[in-house]
Amino acid sequence: MSIAELEQTSALRILAYLKTKKKASRTDLRRNINASTSALYNALAKLKRLNLIKEESQETFPFTVKVSLTSKGEKIAEHIEEIEKLLRKAYSSSS
Repeated sequence: MSIAELEQTSALRILAYLKTKKKASRTDLRRNINASTSALYNALAKLKRLNLIKEESQETFPFTVKVSLTSKGEKIAEHIEEIEKLLRKAYSSSS
């Protein structure tokens, strides 16, 4: 698995979003990461196979699935966050 593969499936945006929000429903993710439903589900499946996220089903109404980072996912999301900060800093100093 490479960074390019994760970016193609919106997985990097999912990791960054979950770093900020801690937990999110699939609907919340779809609305906030600007990805199609199929792209979102493909990315979630990849992230789950890589043990970067976990999904918890709510057993009472509303029956939603909450997605959150695993400890491994948290570490990777921290690096993504750091890269974003460096890019913002580089952009603001070049303006």
